[in-house]
Amino acid sequence: MKFCSPEGRTLPLSIGFAARPKSLEGLRIGLLDNTKAPVDKMMQHITKRLREKHPGIEIFSTSKKVASLPAAPEIMQGLRLNCDIVINALGD
Repeated sequence: MKFCSPEGRTLPLSIGFAARPKSLEGLRIGLLDNTKAPVDKMMQHITKRLREKHPGIEIFSTSKKVASLPAAPEIMQGLRLNCDIVINALGD
């Protein structure tokens, strides 16, 4: 007979951080709104500030359909195809 501990032992998962760009020059910026309040206002502010600091910057904005669910595959595909980096905002 073999006894197993109900506590279990897990190893921490480490995936690291994505490399940050040195500049936003020439990059396409994605904004993903999770539809919780007041993310819409925050995204408007971020867009305004990005355009002030980086004239001519390309911004791709999209929103999840339901805040409590992952973004739909077509939304993720749009971000992959149209963005170099993405800013994801969470409200509440």
